[in-house]
Amino acid sequence: MKESILFDFATVQDLESCKQIVARKLQASQVDCDDLEDLTRDIMKLSYSIGGSYDVNMIVSVTQCYLDHPQLSKKIKKKVEA
Repeated sequence: MKESILFDFATVQDLESCKQIVARKLQASQVDCDDLEDLTRDIMKLSYSIGGSYDVNMIVSVTQCYLDHPQLSKKIKKKVEA
């Protein structure tokens, strides 16, 4: 059975895998996200547009860029400590 393509040659499996990578990176950086799936899609699209792939190292690197440059996404917010 052929797997359906969501965008930029990304499959549902790619999206789920990348979503887990992004979630772990955000958690390790103590950051919240309004819409993890939407942020993950943005990160995947940026990775693809710069000639990267959806492998762990590339997604971690692009996620780190988003963390280092918060102006890239309004979806990322530092966790507020109670």
